[in-house]
Amino acid sequence: MKKQLYLLLMSFIALLLLSNCSTNTKSNKSETSGSNLKVIKDIDIYYVESVEYIDPDTVFFHVSLSETLPPYADKEILPANLTPSEYTLTDKERKLFMKMAGIAEDAYFWIYDYTNNQLYSYPILSVEATAILDSYRSDRSPPYETEDYRIGFELPQELLPRFRSNYDLLVSITKDNPFAQEQLTPLDWRLIPNANYPDTGPDKLSNRNYGNVPKYVKSYMANANNLTFYVQDYVDEQEPKKRDIYKIFERELVVVDKLGNTLFKRRMYQGESTSLVGLNNYHDYKNEKFQWAGQLFKDLPPVVFGFEWFSFGCEGLDFIVPYEERIDFKCDNRH
Repeated sequence: MKKQLYLLLMSFIALLLLSNCSTNTKSNKSETSGSNLKVIKDIDIYYVESVEYIDPDTVFFHVSLSETLPPYADKEILPANLTPSEYTLTDKERKLFMKMAGIAEDAYFWIYDYTNNQLYSYPILSVEATAILDSYRSDRSPPYETEDYRIGFELPQELLPRFRSNYDLLVSITKDNPFAQEQLTPLDWRLIPNANYPDTGPDKLSNRNYGNVPKYVKSYMANANNLTFYVQDYVDEQEPKKRDIYKIFERELVVVDKLGNTLFKRRMYQGESTSLVGLNNYHDYKNEKFQWAGQLFKDLPPVVFGFEWFSFGCEGLDFIVPYEERIDFKCDNRH
């Protein structure tokens, strides 16, 4: 009898141990599978603004961090009743600003020109911290409210002659360089027959219906980095005089690998606050290249971007992964 009780007790203990082991293994697997998502979401990339409205004779580039600051941080950082349109933070104000923005004093200001694969870096303590009047508040009379300002950093003036445009620049403020420094590829689009476009299922654009608008679909293809990129646009041809880019109702982007496996698919829409960008080789801006793809970041999936412009938001980029994963640039696009 004692032997039977002993065996029963040992069996019960063994079951408990197995149960705990199984639970811990499942938890670790879950944390591992979500870690890449967390890393992607934690990347902050800042948009560079070209400022010409403050002094007509001087152009400078500014990176606003106001979007990343806690609510009402401007009231704590800036003095009240400021009158200049550009204000340099004092040492005390700068220190508080960096603390509230979560920037370490040993961080670097990384400026990446992705069109030329050129990287510039400066210790953050050497970069001037300024508050500039927001362009939508520049018609107001001083003194200004603290919320009228964008608080951030100015790019060193000596760098500006090296840049073709502020649109070609991405900025990161971190201790370590996040950029892979592998030349991105502009997507060289060419028009293809619709029959050559991948079958994306029953919701494909050729099955869409926009009421009385004639169904007209255009398909494009580009090759880069051992991947094939496809775009299909649903186009309204009822108004011939309208610019081509404004004729597009809806766009689909698909990326496939060498074996024909779909790695990425995303739909984009023309709307009140979103404009679809003309494809390289098929827009009105001569030799401009808007769509780019490649290995932008270290230890992360490749990216593709340049298909949308936003009036009330920030542009961003997509990671070429089966699940839709994207980051939006920090651009302080207030109105």
